Amino acid sequence: MTNAMHRGGPDDEGVLINETLGYALGHRRLSIIDLTATGHQPMVDESNEIEITFNGEIYNYLELKEELIQIGHQFKSTSDTEVLIKGYQQWGATMLPKLKGMFAFILIDKKNKTLFAARDHAGIKPLYIAHKKDEIYFSSEIRGLKAIDENWEENPNWKIWFLTFGFLPEPITTLKNVKPLPRGHYFTLNLETKEEHTVAYSKYKFSNNQLTYKEATQKTKQLVDAAVKRHLVSDVPVGVFLSGGIDSSILTIIAQQQQTSPIETISIYFDDEKYSEKEFQELIIKQTGVKHHLHKITKEEFIDSWDDIYQSLDQPSTDAINSYFICKYAKQNGLKVVLSGLGADELFGGYPSINRATQFNKYQRLAVINKFLPSFIIGSYPNKKFDFLNEKIAASEYLLYRGLFIPKDVAKILNISETDVWEEIKHFSFQEDISSLDPQNKATYYETAIYMQSQLLKDSDMQSMWHSLELRVPFLDKDLMEFVNDLHPSIKFNTNNNKPKPLLVDAYINELPNAIWNRPKQGFTFPFENWFATMNVFKNKKFVPTWVYILFTKKKLNFARLWAVFLAYSVHKIDSINNLDQVNVNCIEVVHFQRKRRAIGNHSIESIFKAVKLLQPNDIDISVEIPKFESSGFFKRYYIIIEAFFKQKDINHITGDIHFLNFLQTRKKNILTVHDCGILKRNVGLKQKLIQFLWFTLPAKKANIITVNSNYTKQDLLTYIKFPEQKIKVIYVFVPTVHKAFAKKFNKIKPTILQLGTAANKNILRIAQALKGINCKYIILGKLNDEIIAALKENKIDYENIATSISDEAVAELYRECDIVSFASTFEGFGMPIAEGNATGRVVVTSNTSSMPEIAANAAEIVNPFDVESIRNGFLKVINDDAHREQLIKNGFENVKRFDRQKIANEYFDLYRNMVK
Repeated sequence: MTNAMHRGGPDDEGVLINETLGYALGHRRLSIIDLTATGHQPMVDESNEIEITFNGEIYNYLELKEELIQIGHQFKSTSDTEVLIKGYQQWGATMLPKLKGMFAFILIDKKNKTLFAARDHAGIKPLYIAHKKDEIYFSSEIRGLKAIDENWEENPNWKIWFLTFGFLPEPITTLKNVKPLPRGHYFTLNLETKEEHTVAYSKYKFSNNQLTYKEATQKTKQLVDAAVKRHLVSDVPVGVFLSGGIDSSILTIIAQQQQTSPIETISIYFDDEKYSEKEFQELIIKQTGVKHHLHKITKEEFIDSWDDIYQSLDQPSTDAINSYFICKYAKQNGLKVVLSGLGADELFGGYPSINRATQFNKYQRLAVINKFLPSFIIGSYPNKKFDFLNEKIAASEYLLYRGLFIPKDVAKILNISETDVWEEIKHFSFQEDISSLDPQNKATYYETAIYMQSQLLKDSDMQSMWHSLELRVPFLDKDLMEFVNDLHPSIKFNTNNNKPKPLLVDAYINELPNAIWNRPKQGFTFPFENWFATMNVFKNKKFVPTWVYILFTKKKLNFARLWAVFLAYSVHKIDSINNLDQVNVNCIEVVHFQRKRRAIGNHSIESIFKAVKLLQPNDIDISVEIPKFESSGFFKRYYIIIEAFFKQKDINHITGDIHFLNFLQTRKKNILTVHDCGILKRNVGLKQKLIQFLWFTLPAKKANIITVNSNYTKQDLLTYIKFPEQKIKVIYVFVPTVHKAFAKKFNKIKPTILQLGTAANKNILRIAQALKGINCKYIILGKLNDEIIAALKENKIDYENIATSISDEAVAELYRECDIVSFASTFEGFGMPIAEGNATGRVVVTSNTSSMPEIAANAAEIVNPFDVESIRNGFLKVINDDAHREQLIKNGFENVKRFDRQKIANEYFDLYRNMVK
């Protein structure tokens, strides 16, 4: 683990292992305070009762140290780490509110056999806690946990969160059972009993302190000055990131005032003046006399750094590239510590959302209107984000301001349902109750507790550690945050004042050049739109769906959304992107069409291709889509064709009982999966024959391969389409979704017979005649016509009809209720109910025609569907002959093994590989 995180601590390393209590502590050190060996970690106190590994800085450690000395404690080092040990010995958990700094530490109290972990008030420093079997891991980086197990199971829903937010909002991570310790919390673990507790010691509080504006500006200046002074405590030089904006300019001015020699500052600029703030940086440089380092970022350097940028991402983020370069240059200039202006916008209202929050009611009304507008009127982002207000989720307002993709687009990118996306993000919650906050404080909370917490701070720590740099954030000083949060919004945001961040600017109005604050706000951005457009890696269809890239080239998606999609497809799948700078990757699109009314086996087809997707190697990308439509309407169908056409996959695999209508993508290799060819055998007129040719025969002839689920269907293709036999492959695609656990005792007194489907070829009229006089219950799933109803009544059959569409779960319940599955149909190639009946321990009665004997494999009672007496004898035999029935059920369980999910997946996968070759 420590080796995996060596870049964050190149100066020293240490490990302590305690076999008796069953724990190990590791540390990588970036030496900032006490550069000698006495600052080595993990650190042990002189009594050998306390051990600690600590990341961060305690800026008021000298004051705390003096207080502890007065109490009677002695120190052997000059480090703040030892202050934590002594502080814990003296005050226990009540030490935490006394600390002013950024920290994440794990402390072992061997005397009490307790592990004590804590994270600072603002969550500046990360601390991940992972549970894996009976073990618990702690790490400052996710890469430390991946070092334990490179195949650590993924959090199955992380991509939903990432594509929705543009980062992973805490407590979400990419790994299963891995979460950060919440900010302002501590965690205890009894090393013997393994009992855990997580406790809050600090929370964000917003009050309405009624100071005058003048008093507030004076106090703000006092606290910012004190915060910067504290953050300069170091045994190595401290630099400042100087962007030329309000926040970094104030930090530079204050820091230089408190130093006797010029401090070092770092800035970046570009050839394109549109993205440059060089003139504003020079104003501060001239005023303060700092030693400045100015770095120009070129497109060539950006592309050369591309792989290192990718590898630096401990967790995916759309915004970390900004921080990468400024940290890189600070390291190159020999700095180990830098100050950043991060946090000032959140505290003092530097974001548009603070003022927009007062218009939230208007946005809600617009969202309702948007809901009924067609997509071409709504247009693209940001207008699409009004969709976030149409569902009740805690983060809806935040996502309106800063969301990345709306759920509909997330679903499309990930090939899942939009409902799944909404259901997942509904789980988002806040650490504090903010229901009573006024609109502006609520917006401030969103920016601080979501955006700053989970993106800005995470990115800053990730990139600074990657470059062996400590990044400090004075505006997140505990005293300053508590004071500003406590101010009334009218004072804090002073909407009558036309200055940006008026409270902060007015606090330094006599020192801050007018040109710095009296101009439009410009974010810390790069010319990414232009640079990304020239990079072939984003044309790689394995990692960016073609439709996403096309929208980017048409400027309907910005670079952040393009970058997010790439990361969603690549994180944890590749270590380097240097070898991905290619366009031609084998991509397979599996499209299964599913009607609103349930077609038996739809769920099985879906399961198959999910299984196939699990097999994808590095050189083949298999994506799965299941479009659903309510009717067979002409325009609806052709809309799906057009949409699929523009996905530009190398191989298209179309499946679904819609007569191949949607299989018209002629520029690629094509596979068809055929359920049934019944339409070809119907005696219909000229118009219908033409439709059959255009919608079925012609598209089928364009296929490279057709897979069928029985030899019966194969024979139909050979007969009616004259498709080359060598291009037809039989794959039994029946994947039962119900299982052996449903087995129950057979009801001999009045057995229940389940009939799935009511089309004419389901043979219900003859079955009704065959069941006459047999004491049974007949359950029919599907709509009955008048003729069938009359026959059931005439033969006095005790029947129940479920005429409406029902879920797969409800179908499973029907299997649970029945004793016999009836599939005595005529001329069908699809035998899903046979496999499901076998899988659930139900005895099956089926036909001797078409594919039924082939599917049943001696695991069903075979009858002649055209002979009422044969059908009747079949039912009577399975009801009365116990030994025969039990043998059929036993054979059924063996038969199901032929339909193994992995076996089916392997067969399809071999098909894909051969086609690629």
